[in-house]
Amino acid sequence: MSFDITNRIICWKEAGKMAILVEDKVILRDKKLADQLRQRGYGEQKGNELAMDLFEGLYLIEKEKFRIEDQKTGKSVSGEDFIRHAAKKEKDFYTKYQVFSDLRERGFIVKTGFKFGFDFRVYPRGKKPGEAHTQWCVNVATQSDRASFTEMSRMVRLAGNLKTTLLNAVVDSENQVNYYEVTRITP
Repeated sequence: MSFDITNRIICWKEAGKMAILVEDKVILRDKKLADQLRQRGYGEQKGNELAMDLFEGLYLIEKEKFRIEDQKTGKSVSGEDFIRHAAKKEKDFYTKYQVFSDLRERGFIVKTGFKFGFDFRVYPRGKKPGEAHTQWCVNVATQSDRASFTEMSRMVRLAGNLKTTLLNAVVDSENQVNYYEVTRITP
């Protein structure tokens, strides 16, 4: 069954606790659950609410932390419907999500890096924003994407300005993620 969720509010429930999908954010209003998730590196506190990005939302759906329902009909919304919605909001959403998920599975806290010119920021294993500085700025690509030396130089320079290292995450044709650390060498 498929739903058009573009202009609807979607509710997530876990034992009566709710969050809503609003455009490109997942808003959680349950203080206890929000505190638990924030302690594990998810979201950002906004007043009394926890605001999570779409990558964090899908990751928690796949981990079966929430059940999603269409608020108007009460019917379940699948992960695929969530992905379709997110893909309308974020270019190459699923490719980027594969990298996000892989890094979370490896124990890293991953945050979006859009305002820094990258897809993601990654914190050292076991550390959260505020406890440590970003370890890597991540650029996501597929194996068929091309990047010029000028573009690579810009990304390395930008990462250096942020006092971090550039990590190129390349998703191959078998949906495996390969990481390439790119640094500047000065003779």
